[in-house]
Amino acid sequence: MKNGKIQFSDIGIDSIGFYAPRFCLDLKDLAILRKVDPNKYKKGLLLKEMRFPEIGEDIVSMGLKAAHNALIRGRIEPKNIDAVFVGTETITYAVKSVSNILAQLLGISINSLTQDVYNACAAATLAILNAIALIEKDVIKRALVIGADVSSYNLGSPGEPTQGAGAVALVLSKNPRIATFSKKFGKISGNVNDFYRPVNKEVPTVFGRYSVDSYLNFQLGAFDDLTKNIGDFYADYYVFHAPYSKLALKCMQQIILKRWTAKIRDVLKVEPNHIRASIARKINDFFQNISIIPEFISVKLKDKGFALTQLDHLKNWVLANIKNRVIPQLRVPQHFGNMYSASVWAQILYIFENFSRVNDTIYFGSYGSGATCITGLLKVQPRFHSVVKRKPQINDYFKIKELKSAEEYEQIKQGLLTPRISLGHIEEYQKNKAKGFTLHFCDEGCIIPHMEGLNYCPKGHSGFYTKFFPLFAVLISDPIDANGNNLRFLKEDLVRIQGYPKIGNLLECEMRRVESTFEDQSLSSGLLNWTPTYIPLDKSVYHYIQP
Repeated sequence: MKNGKIQFSDIGIDSIGFYAPRFCLDLKDLAILRKVDPNKYKKGLLLKEMRFPEIGEDIVSMGLKAAHNALIRGRIEPKNIDAVFVGTETITYAVKSVSNILAQLLGISINSLTQDVYNACAAATLAILNAIALIEKDVIKRALVIGADVSSYNLGSPGEPTQGAGAVALVLSKNPRIATFSKKFGKISGNVNDFYRPVNKEVPTVFGRYSVDSYLNFQLGAFDDLTKNIGDFYADYYVFHAPYSKLALKCMQQIILKRWTAKIRDVLKVEPNHIRASIARKINDFFQNISIIPEFISVKLKDKGFALTQLDHLKNWVLANIKNRVIPQLRVPQHFGNMYSASVWAQILYIFENFSRVNDTIYFGSYGSGATCITGLLKVQPRFHSVVKRKPQINDYFKIKELKSAEEYEQIKQGLLTPRISLGHIEEYQKNKAKGFTLHFCDEGCIIPHMEGLNYCPKGHSGFYTKFFPLFAVLISDPIDANGNNLRFLKEDLVRIQGYPKIGNLLECEMRRVESTFEDQSLSSGLLNWTPTYIPLDKSVYHYIQP
């Protein structure tokens, strides 16, 4: 079946946003600390940096900013969203929906559907399928789907260099501006213990080779199921969930070797024959020169009896079918690490922003351990550039980072290096244009709903306040010491500030999780507060992130 016969629906991505924590670790520094050859990370895993959250930064913090970016970039009013879905495996509550928290912070109507989807790294993709079905049945008009995760492994463990953190948010609707989904998808699921984390464990259990085999097996199975459903297809880009960049590349290699043999033979015009040693050396040299492509493709092809007599044909074919279709988007996991649910969709956003053209098709393979895999196609729409050209883009977040040493990273991960917090008075930055978040809270700073009959504090505290917190603000008073995690300052028009910046400093609002320390913690269980915390911002960075 040719691409022109593939049926695409009228439902798809109307806007999209991204966010990643500022804290960044150069994996070369980690390798030195761990007494490992840096090339093991750089070439063996194809990883360069990882992002990791600071104390109090979690999926609510990241998901909120990604969602806000998606709404702003798409010029979409929160009241026009009637469903919020969160896909994650970084569970914040055992009982309570993160989607409810984000819906309130974003100002979305209470007459909306909310749901959290937990299915390992495929959670956001499954949330997208839910949204597509509900839009198709006209139950909802627009859905906001957020994929946010923090991957975390023990210090010194094999998985440590693959850690990452980030969030992607997509607005789905009919007649979208950016891309539409294929009407059919590929899917495969099975009870596989390739990667799991019991409730009482903070880090997952991974089985190395078995986990890799599971990933590749399920990716190929879902690819085959999509082919069965829509026929043979051609895609301009191939995007895979990337626990680390090298694994996504191996997935494409498996498709080439196990599903495209006939295409290789046709392109190279080869016949099963004995290959001369000199040609073999040239092929190996070629793959080594493109350092991001391992040499085993050529070895496997030789095993199949191919005589590669026209090396230029091989070079052009590899560049067209691997390098230009798979490698560009791998820059995202190379620099942000494994973002679990956000992994596939952040790469797709990067393609939208940097490479795609109208009518391009994008294949995606979304894998979730345990295990399941969903595959499908996207078709880029004529109006896509009107949305994705707006800031902030992923390219901006490559630059917005605060490099930490390997020693600082260890201390932060262990909770030993906490940020210094002060209090101060702010005013809205003149270029902010009323962007920000409105909160309702009691005398003690507990966040409470703005709903008739429930607009009081469940802990019994008095008072009800409504306050707008601008996204970008300027400090107008000397900062003072914060009194522990006491949140009573909120009713006095003070805000939490990271560090002790000077008057006139530009600040950006982020949400940080804060537990009150002046109460019996047994009473606070399950009532964590996400409180606005202003981060000092260099004005030279502002142009990267202003929506």
